[in-house]
Order: sequence, then C-alpha cells, then structure tokens
Amino acid sequence: MSSKVQTPKFGPLSGMKVVFSAIEIAGPFSAQMFAEWGAEVIWIEHSAYADTIRVQPNYPELSRRNLHALSLNVFSEEGREVFLKLIEDADVFIEASKGPAFAKRGITDELLWEKNPKLVVGHLSGFGQYGTEEYTHLAAYNTIAQAFSGYLMQNGDVDQPMPAFPYTADYMAGFAVTSSVLAAVYNAQKTGQGESIDIAMYEVMLRVGQYYMMDYLNGGEMCPRMTKGKDPLYCGCGLYKCSDGYIVFEIVGGAQVKAMFTELGIEHLLGTEEVPEGTQLIARSMPVAEPLEDKLDSFFLKKTVEEALALLASHKVAGAKVLDVHELQSNPQYLARESFTEWTSQNGKKVKGPNVMPKFKNNPGKIWRAKPSYGKDTKVILEDLGYSQEEIDGLKENKIVNIG
Repeated sequence: MSSKVQTPKFGPLSGMKVVFSAIEIAGPFSAQMFAEWGAEVIWIEHSAYADTIRVQPNYPELSRRNLHALSLNVFSEEGREVFLKLIEDADVFIEASKGPAFAKRGITDELLWEKNPKLVVGHLSGFGQYGTEEYTHLAAYNTIAQAFSGYLMQNGDVDQPMPAFPYTADYMAGFAVTSSVLAAVYNAQKTGQGESIDIAMYEVMLRVGQYYMMDYLNGGEMCPRMTKGKDPLYCGCGLYKCSDGYIVFEIVGGAQVKAMFTELGIEHLLGTEEVPEGTQLIARSMPVAEPLEDKLDSFFLKKTVEEALALLASHKVAGAKVLDVHELQSNPQYLARESFTEWTSQNGKKVKGPNVMPKFKNNPGKIWRAKPSYGKDTKVILEDLGYSQEEIDGLKENKIVNIG
C-alpha cells in the first residue's frame, strides 16, 4: 500500500524517516536540518496543546518548514500504541525533555528497540539523562545551559558577563543532536544495532567554551572577558569603530604585523626588544600593547568602513564590516549564494528567510513545504499506520489525537 504521507525525493537523506517530540528551538532545529536535507520528518505535538513556538509571528515559518505535523498524546495508553507503530520503520527518534522524562513514563530505549532494533534515539536535555537529582530533572533554556557550562562567564564585557544571543546554546545543541544522530545512523546501518544518545545542553556549551578553559584547567589562569569587543589576549584583533560604522579585523602573521606598524608610523619598534623579529601577534602582555591599541582606535576612527577595508585588504589583513540585518539582503555575496530565499506559507503569504545550508553539490537540500498547521497530517499518518476512520474518530473523541 502506498503511503499517504508524501515527501519528495531530494537531498542526501532521501528515504530516511525521522520522528521528533520537542518544542521551541533546540530539538526542532536538528529536525529542521534533517527535513531540509531530504528526510521525511514527523513533528509530534501534544494533542492537548500545540508547540509553544507557534505563538511567534514569523520564526515558526522558518523552523517548521518541510515537516509533517502529528498531534498525539504519546503518554496515554492509546497514544503510546500509535507512537510505537510510528517508530517501527523510523530511522531516528529525537526527543527533548527534562532528563529521562520518556523513560519515567514507560517509554524506555529498550521498549523502542523491541519495536525497532535499528532505531537511533537522540535524547536532548539541559543536564543529561543521569547524574544527581539536584540537576537531572531541571528545566533548561539557552541562558541556563550557558550559565551552568561556564560559557556565559567567558562572554560579555570585562565589567559584566553576558549571554551570547540569540539562543546560542539552543542552536549549538541542535547541531550536536544532528551530528551525533548521523554518526549513530551510520553505525546502525553497518551493524543492525540502534543507539541511544544522551545530549546534555550544558556539556555541548562546555565544549564550545573549551578553548581558554584549557589554560585554567592546566595552569589556573582564565582568560579575561573582552573590553569593547576586542580580543582579551591580543591587540589588533576584534571590533573597531570607523567614521561611518564598525569593522572587525585580525592582525595575525609577521607580514601583517609589519605592514600595520608601518601604516601607524611605528615601524621602528619592529625587531626591538619590545617587538622581536618574527612576532606573529601582539600580546596584551607586551609593553607596546596599550599604545598600539590607542593608535589603532584613532587611526580607523578617521577612516570610512570602505577605506579601512581596502587598506586592510592591501596588507592581507583579514577584516569585515559589521553588517546590520538590513545590509545582508543586498550584499553581493549573499545574492550570489542565494543565502536568503522566499517560500509561500500555508495561508498563501510570502515568507523570506535563510536558505537551506550547507550547499550539497550533488544532492542539494530544498524547501518543499510550508510550516503545517497544528495536527494537519494526523489523519493521513494514522491511515498509513493502518487505523480505520472509525478508530481515528475514537482517538479524536478521547482526545488522544487532534485532527487539523
């Protein structure tokens, strides 16, 4: 019998089936990538209430495109039966909750593997599936994960830590889910054995913040936070103000250091005790650091962004304008790569947003469907699972499902 749930064939994940139960950003971001790369992705929302992301006016049109919407109470007796049928031929199940919430409700990995031994299960939570009672069952959002991981303390200005926005921990966790799930699917295809992956948001952010943390763990010295957007350890690296906007650049490399010292009229310092021959970076611990930074601030403040970038490019110093959102849409690189695109929402409205990424050359991803309404595909999914109209009506009457 042919499936009524229709997903066109495209992308590197064509033929993969992914089921996910998660709200807001982190888990759904992973599912969104799978859907944009060609997988058939079924989005489970509770039959008593929709995903809270639906109250946002525009973001859901991006984050829920290409999905099939199923409204189901997974934790009811009848709903569990539907869910277990649903994952019998799935490759992946992703869930985001407070710790081992699914296992506590009787939906264990072992139960899922009884139905589908090759199933890859991705569990996403703030603090992991196990640990201490103090933390494991706590709710977590972007700022919680950043704070608990030590990442937040490393960000912001020297006078005050500040979380990285928008929702950095959610998106980084989503990438972690996608990469780990794909690794497990690869192994499951070889061995026939599924996998359960425990992704803790705070551990993801612990790794994101690992660079300078290694100095503390192996010597007791922690990198200070930035001052006015500049690298806390090296001069000539970070944010600088021009007469008509902001730029960033990185003076890295012996030739680049020499060229910029010459531009500033302090080339006589090169090859001295202050700036030894072959210096690749100007550390803030060097005596020349503070006056150099003052000269760079003054030098670039007198130039336009265009003039500054041309000069940096002439010396092969990496730099870029700090673009405002309104500038992105007309930027020639964005236009050449079609970094933004348009599609039509379910109600016929034109929607503009970021395009599918990354660019697959031989099997490109695409946008083929707008965000579905709440429960839109519940009926056809149930029919594919073998439920009769009478049975579907019964599930609806008992509020196990919601038919969109």
